[in-house]
Amino acid sequence: MIKVSAIIPVFNGSATLREAIDSVLDQNVHGLELIVVDDGSTDSTPAIIDSYGDRIKQLRQSNAGPAVARNAGARNARGAYLAFLDADDRWLSGMLERAIVMLDSDQDCVMAYGNLLMVDSDGRSLATYLIGAEYAHAPSMAEILARMWPIMPSAALIRRSAFDACGGFVEDFRGAGFEDAFLWLRLREQGYFGYIPEALAAWRFSWFPQPLKVKPCRRDVDTFARLVRQRYGVDPSRLVAARMRATRSILGYAGLRALQQGNRQAARRAFAGALKLDPWRARNIFRFIRTFLPVRIARSLSGRTGRGVKPEMPEPFSH
Repeated sequence: MIKVSAIIPVFNGSATLREAIDSVLDQNVHGLELIVVDDGSTDSTPAIIDSYGDRIKQLRQSNAGPAVARNAGARNARGAYLAFLDADDRWLSGMLERAIVMLDSDQDCVMAYGNLLMVDSDGRSLATYLIGAEYAHAPSMAEILARMWPIMPSAALIRRSAFDACGGFVEDFRGAGFEDAFLWLRLREQGYFGYIPEALAAWRFSWFPQPLKVKPCRRDVDTFARLVRQRYGVDPSRLVAARMRATRSILGYAGLRALQQGNRQAARRAFAGALKLDPWRARNIFRFIRTFLPVRIARSLSGRTGRGVKPEMPEPFSH
């Protein structure tokens, strides 16, 4: 009997896919199937998938984006619970055990999710977690309509019946960034969420030090805004702004960590990326300029960049 269907959508993910697959196969649960959906990859992704033989089920389609790929996996899934792991993330030990217990114990809970350890695009720890204290609880419907809640597919387990009832991921979304946020709204209509206050997955920040993904396109932003207005009658501008601001905030944090570690070039790249997203933010301008100053002067301007001082993590989804 299949209890959980884990679904990994992947497009040209050869750099990280094996780590993601292995993290699923290492879960200590019975009744687990893994479905990998190759979304038209042109790199060595198909060969990596083939190397696992019959330990995984594989699907292949023309490139259509993660929403379509995840839905394809769900249609072929046999589990009562669905888990969608991104190909650049990985589960931590015990992820499924913790989430299964929560869903099994309460039939009204439609999704169990947890926190995520943040790593950079090279897999190095950023020494912080995605969900801060302000968001460390399961949201009400009012909360996720007012604020972009930091729930990521890679740390969630969804009740299959609820996923089917809300129609799965909206396939008008072609990229990543907003397709999950709209699904959380639809799922919250079906029942409440359960929050597990520990890290269940490692979430890869795929924009630093090198980009591994394509940033959300304007079409997906407009699609999200249209769907939220149509279904809920609310202004989605704050939700959109929060999601777009998250990348800038994490880049700023990564730059501060690089400065703390004495890597001025990496810090400069991070702050330059933040400036590109928000060129008029004074804090980012000041931080970028500081990377060109002599070390003694730079440290005198902010104690956060001194060795042994951990930079403060900004809330990626704060207002």
